[in-house]
Amino acid sequence: MRLAVIIPCYNHARYIGAALDSCLAQTRRPDRIIVIDDGSRDDSPAIIRSYADRGVEGSARENRGAHSTINELLAMAAQDCEVVSILNSDDHYAPDRFEKCLPLLEANPDKQVAVSALRIIDETDADLAATEPRAKWFRAMWSLHTPERDLCEWLGVGNFPATTSNIMARTSWLQRFPFRPYRFNHDYYFLAQTILRDAMVVHPDALVNYRVHGTNTMNSEPAPLLREMLRMTFDLARDLAPELAADPALRARWARYSRAQWDSISSFHGGLYQTLLAGAAARLTESEIEQAVAALTPEQYPELLTYPNKSLVNQWDGTSPVTGAVGLTGKYEALRLSEKDAKTRARGFKELATLRGILTESRWLALGRTLGLWKPPALPSGTPEEQAAALTTALPRQFWFCLGKRLGMLRR
Repeated sequence: MRLAVIIPCYNHARYIGAALDSCLAQTRRPDRIIVIDDGSRDDSPAIIRSYADRGVEGSARENRGAHSTINELLAMAAQDCEVVSILNSDDHYAPDRFEKCLPLLEANPDKQVAVSALRIIDETDADLAATEPRAKWFRAMWSLHTPERDLCEWLGVGNFPATTSNIMARTSWLQRFPFRPYRFNHDYYFLAQTILRDAMVVHPDALVNYRVHGTNTMNSEPAPLLREMLRMTFDLARDLAPELAADPALRARWARYSRAQWDSISSFHGGLYQTLLAGAAARLTESEIEQAVAALTPEQYPELLTYPNKSLVNQWDGTSPVTGAVGLTGKYEALRLSEKDAKTRARGFKELATLRGILTESRWLALGRTLGLWKPPALPSGTPEEQAAALTTALPRQFWFCLGKRLGMLRR
């Protein structure tokens, strides 16, 4: 299959060279690399032109926005390429991305989009510090990944592909679902359309270097992103409505996606969505609501023939609370608590090692022990943090230890 890389560029003179170099260095070279500069005010156009002799097709025009530029690039690539890989001009690829992702589409003709795990980098190409909020979000999101993961649930919790740079898709699929005029969520809408139709495959390796820097679109106050996510969810529901009425499998995936959205660790606010639904319902008459509900027949909607979650009651053990399967956010919370426990243990080990260092390396305490004026307190059994706490409590009660501290004879 012929593969094109399409790159929308806007004011990324600092990064566009690395993006283009990563395409040219692929172990499976793309057949075309097409760039449109979307009205940059820096040196991006000149840098793009400097790659012309290496086969990069570049052009520049006035600013029209990312979604419009991507759709324009898609039309150019569709002339002779069956697959398109999108790359934002501030990101870059791992050298074997195409070698690993393209075969997924070649071997699975029913799949339309391939994505992969990501490496999160900073302005200098270094790994983003694990303590940075965006890095923590990505780690949380991908901690939910398993080969058996239900992608509808996973995407409902958050946009795990995270960026248009992570989209490799069949050209015809991108033409069927062109990017919409959102500022933040044009990739999310496209990905939702894909996953709800069971048309995505995921490679577990980190094959995209996603850059987080001060001018990222996502660096925004919550309100604009939350509002756009609500709008996107309404748009998606409206656009899916005819197919949902006719396709039980799609309804099942939509139900899993929608349910998982309530556990979102990103920008979906379930309460506000229900408020908007209430407002929409208020514009209907009682008769219109009655007619809509009455139109749900068992022949078209076999879901009406059984109670939802009936099996949960039938399988109840008679003692523990009745709950459904642990949701993705519940699993994330368990992972978060596990990580918290690990950090607590690490702090305990560090504290215990520090205290033991004082006990074994202090000449003052060694002198006291020789003179029979001091002996180390016995360590109780328990975790490192419990042992450290016991030492911290016992040492200040010992005369020789306290005298050494007052005289400055102990290190801490």
